[in-house]
Amino acid sequence: NSLATLVTSITMFLGSLFMMLITNWIMAIVAVVSCLLGLFSMSLILKKSQKYFIEKQEALGELNGYIEEMYSGHNVVKAYNGTSEAISKFKKLNDRLYETNRKSQFLSGMMHPIMGFIGNFGYVMVCIVGALLTMNDMISFGVIVAFMIYVRLFTNPLSQIAQAMSSLQSTA
Repeated sequence: NSLATLVTSITMFLGSLFMMLITNWIMAIVAVVSCLLGLFSMSLILKKSQKYFIEKQEALGELNGYIEEMYSGHNVVKAYNGTSEAISKFKKLNDRLYETNRKSQFLSGMMHPIMGFIGNFGYVMVCIVGALLTMNDMISFGVIVAFMIYVRLFTNPLSQIAQAMSSLQSTA
């Protein structure tokens, strides 16, 4: 699913970029620069969250291994009164998994709102620059309307790419 989303999103992204450049290069630069801010913040979050995804998988592996050991050696643990020690170690491993999972999911969950903000920021910047260009008779009002649509068509794929990257990151 993520691969199909990536292909569709990249195609839509490049198509809308092409149409923006054909329509008005000044407005296209404004839209691209505002969206580059989103790509930069997304890459920072991806770098930071990848560390937590790796830690989460390691903690999950440790916890699963420990549970398997305790389950298969349940009679031995009971015979030697190791229940409290086993529970204590389980709690420690489980808490580590909880923390790494919480951090990875928090950072991963930040991508969609950040991309939404960047999309709206690009939308506002296009409106401001478009208004200035219209007042100077450089473009018509229709170009502003077209760019409002182009910015949405440009940023939605970025948001979908961010979501797909988050899924692929978890898979990795």
